[in-house]
Order: sequence, then structure tokens, then C-alpha cells
Amino acid sequence: MTAATTTVRCPVPLCRRDNTYGAEACAGCGTPLSGYARLHARPAHLFNRGLTAAREGRLAAARDCFAAVVHWCPGDTEARNALALAGLALGDPDEARRQWTEVLDRRPDDPKAARGLARLAEPAEPGGAAGTPDEVSEPGPGPG
Repeated sequence: MTAATTTVRCPVPLCRRDNTYGAEACAGCGTPLSGYARLHARPAHLFNRGLTAAREGRLAAARDCFAAVVHWCPGDTEARNALALAGLALGDPDEARRQWTEVLDRRPDDPKAARGLARLAEPAEPGGAAGTPDEVSEPGPGPG
């Protein structure tokens, strides 16, 4: 285990003290660390639940998980890409466009968002689905 994984930095900006991994509270200010660690891991958990739901074809559940990650972590472009794909698969191209536009505002060279917006600009194929669970399940490694 490296030094980076054996300590937990206090999340309080005026403290930021390094604490022993597994400490219940910050030694500097007393902030509860175990709850912070659980809260910090929640977006990744929700992202992974969204991927699982998408792979199982439960697109509304996937969309809801990705939307929760975006709510908690508005800068997470992978979650926004996944949310856009889920929305598109559920027949909401306006929401997909909004999410992909936000991704490109944050990361102008994002290939997933660029492909998504290009896809929206193409004429719709008759009887074609807007997106598939396999496409939704490919957004990337998750929040980070």
C-alpha cells in the first residue's frame, strides 16, 4: 500500500489534515471521516448501478442513476455522456442534446459527445431505435 492510500485527507478546507486510513474522525478538527468516505464513494456506486441497469435493458433506471451522479458531480462528463445516451435511447433527443452540449462546453474535444451530437444531426431512420442498451453501457470508467 502506498502512502497515498494509507491516509485520508480531511475534507474541511480549513483543516485538510492527513488522517490514518480507517479513522472515524479527523484528528485535527473532529470531522467524521467514515461518513465522508461513504458519501464520496456514492457517485461511483450509482454510476456502476446505471451501467448494470443499461446492460439489462432497464434504461429508465439507468437514466435515473446517471442523473443522480450528474446532480452530485456536475463536472463528471462520463456520467453526462451516459445520461445523454440513456435519454436518447428513451426517446428524449432534447435532453441528450443538452447533456452533450454541456459535455462539450466542459471538454471541447470529447469524442463521445461530438459523436452524439453528430448523430442527432443525422436524419432519423424509419423504425430505428434512438439508442441501445449496449451503447448506453459504454460511457467509460465512471466518476473520477
